[in-house]
Amino acid sequence: MHYIKLLTAVLFACVLFYTGCRKDRGYYDYSNGSNVFEGNTYEFLKAQHQYDSFLLAVDRLQLTDSLKTGRYTVFAPSDASFKQAVENMNTLRRIQNRDYIYISSVPYEQLDTLVCRYIIRDTVTSGRMQLQDGLLLSAIRYGYPMHGKFSRTDAEGHVGGGPGIITYSDTKGVIYTNRWSKSSTVAIDIQTSTGRVNVIEKDHMFGFDEFILRMNPTVSTPWNDFPMFIPGVIGLEQYNRGGNKVGYLDFSLNNQGGQYRPAEQVDIATSEEGGLKVGWTETGEWMDYSVEVTTSGAYDLTLRYGTANDNGRLHLEMDGRPVVGSAFIMPASGSYQSFRDIKSTVQLTAGRHLMRIYYDYAIYDLRFLKFVRKDQPMTIPGVITMEDYDQGGEGVAYHDANTGNNGNKYRTSEGVDIDFAKNEGGGYQVGWTETGEWMNYTVEVKETGFYTVSTLVGTNRDDGKFHISFDGQNATGTVQVPNTSDHHKRKVVNSSVYLTKGVHVMQFYVDNGGFDVKSVTFRALN
Repeated sequence: MHYIKLLTAVLFACVLFYTGCRKDRGYYDYSNGSNVFEGNTYEFLKAQHQYDSFLLAVDRLQLTDSLKTGRYTVFAPSDASFKQAVENMNTLRRIQNRDYIYISSVPYEQLDTLVCRYIIRDTVTSGRMQLQDGLLLSAIRYGYPMHGKFSRTDAEGHVGGGPGIITYSDTKGVIYTNRWSKSSTVAIDIQTSTGRVNVIEKDHMFGFDEFILRMNPTVSTPWNDFPMFIPGVIGLEQYNRGGNKVGYLDFSLNNQGGQYRPAEQVDIATSEEGGLKVGWTETGEWMDYSVEVTTSGAYDLTLRYGTANDNGRLHLEMDGRPVVGSAFIMPASGSYQSFRDIKSTVQLTAGRHLMRIYYDYAIYDLRFLKFVRKDQPMTIPGVITMEDYDQGGEGVAYHDANTGNNGNKYRTSEGVDIDFAKNEGGGYQVGWTETGEWMNYTVEVKETGFYTVSTLVGTNRDDGKFHISFDGQNATGTVQVPNTSDHHKRKVVNSSVYLTKGVHVMQFYVDNGGFDVKSVTFRALN
């Protein structure tokens, strides 16, 4: 009798254990069976019915064939991981009165960045991750650095006597492990016909703690790789990333101009004088820009706009505080299709800032802002706008092969040929260049060191060349201008220089003409 009771208890416990395992669909079904699946990696994930969100993202990113035929290792996040991330994100968006977004509608480039971290190049077994420091792993795209470390858990009183797990980490591209974002596996080394699969614990939140930040940013980020330099030109269509109510506020349902950033709501159209403009403006809207002011002091500020009406009003803010002198009251320019400049002087503080342009009374179209240091040299690091060469005239500040300004758009009484830049970025560019022409710029180098030199050029020819000198010494060597197919379709060409702290005369020299040049940007190499 005692034996029968004992047997019954054991069988009952087994039933409970089995039932509990069956309820938990966050774990790999075959953890107690064979770790070999006859089909490919994609087919394995699909057969489990636990990775549908991950496969939706894979399909959207056109990685399906990679998982069907390629030799890859997948660290598979379950549907529970996606559900947790998406629900948390949309809870925050609801509080902010913003539309919900899902895996099928999040920004493609952000989803691509995150999903690729779960797919590793090559088939990597846990045995290869047993090194003391683990193993650095390379993501399927961009070679993004992930990390895997195999270890055994403790069990039955034995240290390292339990099942093996992999600690899978997003290194964030840094060597400091305390800054890594980590997750653990619940099943490892599942072999498919094409690769390997490791299953990540169901409590892992998809995106390694970056999902909400990327999909629902509360702080906007620059449109380009870096904040825009001041002094310099800011094309107003290049407002920050982050979306409506983060990078900008726009009341329309879509981009009514549709000519730039068409998926967003700021209304951008082609300007009648070339380049782009922000139109269909409404009172209370705004746009943010990450900027870097190179030097504290006074700046001449120019706003280019068009309107058929008087009394349009706007102002600038830096880090949430109004910029004194930036509150413009704009007289009519003739129409929304004709443009004029309005100017002011403002005081700015060196450093990185969030600049906002705020529409106090919006009855205008906007082209660009331009900041120039008042009666001071241009600064390096910073951007040198080519139309702002030194004062002094022909043979002193510049040499031009003809006496007229062929573009006739800026400094019209002088010989350098200046036209509006005809695509994104706003401002002007120097064109009609001829061999032997040059322009001088007095600059102030803030620190001694190496600098990258990024020159924005455009041409439909193959033979354009230039060099940049400082105090008469050729600093860049001859730089070849690439054929960009059009003078107003620009491309960055890079070189490097070593500069010493202090005031210098920089000269841009045309070794072989036939190209347009918009700007030269200097950034410290370190």
